[in-house]
Amino acid sequence: MYEVMVVDDELFILEGIASMVDWEKCGTQAPVKASNGREAYDLIQKNPPDIVLTDIKMPGLNGIELIEKVHGVFPDVRFIVLSGYDEFEFAKTAMKCGVKHYLLKPSNEEKIEEAVAEVVQELDQAGEKEAFIESMRDHLNNVIPKAKEQFLREFIINKKFDIKEWKYYQELFGFEKQWNAFRLLGFVLDDDVEYESLFMLKEMLTREMAECQDILLAAIISDRIVLLVEDSGVETLIDHIKQVKEDWENLQQPSFTTSVTSTGGITDLHLLYQEILEGLSHRFYLGKGGIITSEDIKHDNYAFKGLMMDHESLLIAVRSGNQDEVSEYLDYFFQAVRACRFDVQVLRSHCLELYMSLIRQTDSASMEQLFDHVPKFHSFTTLPELETFLRDTAVGIAQSNYKQQKNTQNQLVKEVMEYAKEHLHDEALSISSMASDVFYMNSDYLGKLFKKEIGEKFSTYLMKERMEKAKVLMNQTGEVKMFEVAEKVGFGNNPRYFSQVFKKHTGHTPSEYKKEG
Repeated sequence: MYEVMVVDDELFILEGIASMVDWEKCGTQAPVKASNGREAYDLIQKNPPDIVLTDIKMPGLNGIELIEKVHGVFPDVRFIVLSGYDEFEFAKTAMKCGVKHYLLKPSNEEKIEEAVAEVVQELDQAGEKEAFIESMRDHLNNVIPKAKEQFLREFIINKKFDIKEWKYYQELFGFEKQWNAFRLLGFVLDDDVEYESLFMLKEMLTREMAECQDILLAAIISDRIVLLVEDSGVETLIDHIKQVKEDWENLQQPSFTTSVTSTGGITDLHLLYQEILEGLSHRFYLGKGGIITSEDIKHDNYAFKGLMMDHESLLIAVRSGNQDEVSEYLDYFFQAVRACRFDVQVLRSHCLELYMSLIRQTDSASMEQLFDHVPKFHSFTTLPELETFLRDTAVGIAQSNYKQQKNTQNQLVKEVMEYAKEHLHDEALSISSMASDVFYMNSDYLGKLFKKEIGEKFSTYLMKERMEKAKVLMNQTGEVKMFEVAEKVGFGNNPRYFSQVFKKHTGHTPSEYKKEG
């Protein structure tokens, strides 16, 4: 029920209104009484009522002054004015403060009850309107984040919007600022797990990444976690990803592989998503748990520039040499072809376009040879013939790319080993320093690649090479000083530490080894 105040300096009128009106019937509580404007204002400041029934002509602070003061502080308080004939000009002033109800003295209880009931009805309607607006506001607050996420997902995956539309949606969804450079981060769990684990990893990544840059989107797309972030430098991103990896492993969870794209603007987001897919496909070579950047997967052996093509998943599998994935994709594709029974000419034309896309995934010489087979498409009379031809082509190119990738990786590891042998004297030599200063690669990628090819960590390999070099130096004719040997194999001016490491690896101190030699 609404709270009411009655204000009048004539006591018998004040008490009469308070006692004669059926307040409960009007939907209000029994009124608070004030005998003048000053007293009324003091009471209103402490506890503003919903409705004030006031006389105009009062000493000290008249009704109009009371209305004006209250309206400035509590604009929602409703007033009903009681006035005589000669106070009509005062009443008009009250109307300017939103007062809609004016009763001429003397007024009986029926007229007062009628006016109060009308104000109560207005308050009810205002309350319903406010409740409706609040409900709609809550609904929008729930819907807009989902709509924002869906818009960004569509923009990244399908690229259905242009810059003009992006600016419109940026304002609609309240994006805080116009970013100039973006990166996409992709994450995939290396083993089959429950969806809850994927969601938990997404939350951990989002929380950690938010410490170094703004995040515009964090979503799960086809069992991949995708973050759209403001560019803050690839090394900073990798540091935070490594922290999540450590926390994740402490929870005894399966490892996850990461793909970090290059930077791009709004119009590049769809191409950046293709970079994510290509980066994650390299898990096939490096094993589980790697962090792969766009710099790590640059290719010179085929002309792929991130162009938009049909069958993008198939082409990525062909480029990466993943023959199993190629076969699975083609099984699904030709199963769909048989089910839909496309027009023969339409299907032949579509498969020719696919064939042209496939042969672009190999080197120039092979592409020219494969291009000579284009006329065969006019000779195929059955679907099995067409399927066999496309399957053999796709798998053959994938096999060739796999061998070439392996050769490239083997050559890179050989260069790492040769560089290490030539710089055994460098105390600061490490996989990180070589990746950063020599090969310009991500150290996590290079370290995993080295272990994959050699079967041991680079630090273990380096220590073995240093010990073998030390043996060679000590076996040379003439007197050899241990501090010189230590310096030449990367122990600087710390021959004592060198002696300890040498004994650990050979079972002898340098002096003992020299004597036995």
